[in-house]
Amino acid sequence: MPNPPITHYKDDPVDQTTENLVNQEIEKEVAQATSNTETKTPELKVLPVKKAEKKPTNASNIVNAFRQKMATNATPIDLPSIGKTVEFKEISTAEQKDISKVALENESRADIMYCAMLGLINRLAVEKGFDIRDYTEFERIFITLNLQQMNKINPEIKFTCDKCGRDNSYTLDTAKLLRDFQKTYKPDQEFVVDAATRKFTFVAGWPKVINIESFFKNYYKKYDSSSKSVKDSLNNLSQIEYITMFIKKVTVAENSDPEDTMTADLEQLTYPERVQIIDCLPQNVLFDDETGVISLLMKHFVTPMNEVFKYHNCSFCGAEQEGQVASLTDFLGA
Repeated sequence: MPNPPITHYKDDPVDQTTENLVNQEIEKEVAQATSNTETKTPELKVLPVKKAEKKPTNASNIVNAFRQKMATNATPIDLPSIGKTVEFKEISTAEQKDISKVALENESRADIMYCAMLGLINRLAVEKGFDIRDYTEFERIFITLNLQQMNKINPEIKFTCDKCGRDNSYTLDTAKLLRDFQKTYKPDQEFVVDAATRKFTFVAGWPKVINIESFFKNYYKKYDSSSKSVKDSLNNLSQIEYITMFIKKVTVAENSDPEDTMTADLEQLTYPERVQIIDCLPQNVLFDDETGVISLLMKHFVTPMNEVFKYHNCSFCGAEQEGQVASLTDFLGA
């Protein structure tokens, strides 16, 4: 209980200083008593809230299960040229959409389409570390045709007959195409071309895909033009350069001294380096109509391939039509 206030009478002489000290003591006691009777609020400890784990929904489980299921189906493809079997998955709808989109957006760019096809083949291969660039162009085309057959892809080919002018349409028979193409395979060949003072020995065969890829990547830098006449001429030059990609090795020997030889292994060179080697050769060694190496390459490798892919007869007049199926870029009907 607080002390009562001090009462002063009128005539009571009190020291003012003492009165002040007493009042201060009273106020201190009152304040102390008040503070002792106040209820203290207990401290609240904030505990971390554990986040609920997000469990996959039934729908996502089904999607993942379907993806895994579809990814396990593979078909073996026997490569007769090297005696090896490689397994490939089926082409998914998403992959078909992707490659078709690339084809539609780059209709006139064979280089982009070619590289896109290499990526698709690598993606479908089951073998770990498989890279189609390590194989030859024959194996690339052979695998592509097998993928078409596996996935029941038979594109519709349309053309206008050069002779009668009537429109033609037919469904590409992939199975027949595959059988006919397989028959065109030849192992490496050796060609000897005699010049005035030297003898040139060429080893020729199906080029590595990585070299053809380099050819296509450089194609539009070297052989494109806004002028149609110039473009046609450049296209002829590009075809010659494509044919020379079948040259794997060239050896030059002096007629006066057969021991004096020089050999260039073109498969070990970069694309610009191999072009420089070819450009060094005498033009008659390459372009002679009968004995030139271009004619020999055409006869043994290029023409048999072109006959499989690029010819069809008009269904109305029977005239043979050239260039209806492009062996390098026609896929998925794009």
